[in-house]
Amino acid sequence: MTSTRPAGVTAIVVLCIVTALMSLAYTLLIVRGQVPLSSGAFLVGGGLEQLGPIAFLLYAILLLVLAIALWRRLRFARQATLLVAIVGIGLAVPAISSAVMDSRVFAIAREGLQIIVRVMIVFYLSQEPVKEWFAPRACD
Repeated sequence: MTSTRPAGVTAIVVLCIVTALMSLAYTLLIVRGQVPLSSGAFLVGGGLEQLGPIAFLLYAILLLVLAIALWRRLRFARQATLLVAIVGIGLAVPAISSAVMDSRVFAIAREGLQIIVRVMIVFYLSQEPVKEWFAPRACD
């Protein structure tokens, strides 16, 4: 077992931070009335954008907490990130289905990319070396 942080974990942390910053930006833009709620639907998905700016703020907080937990190698971080990715896949299914029915190529690509990235995260975090890296250490 190595103490070196896997590169994939670092990539997931960066992705969480970038997505959290985007969600915070949408929070501010929505509060200022500069963009409609639906413009950020691709971030939170599943119709959750209709809850208003609070949904974007909570999503940003969740992602920042996950990023910090992953970075600090907290035991729950891997399972929580897996759960968020799996739920995200489920929330993206209606959006991609709608995009396919309406032949919206950009939306198909955007939602498809989100599903692919989330499946990659689930696959990566399920690999044995990554599981071992998050396993309790002797100093715990």
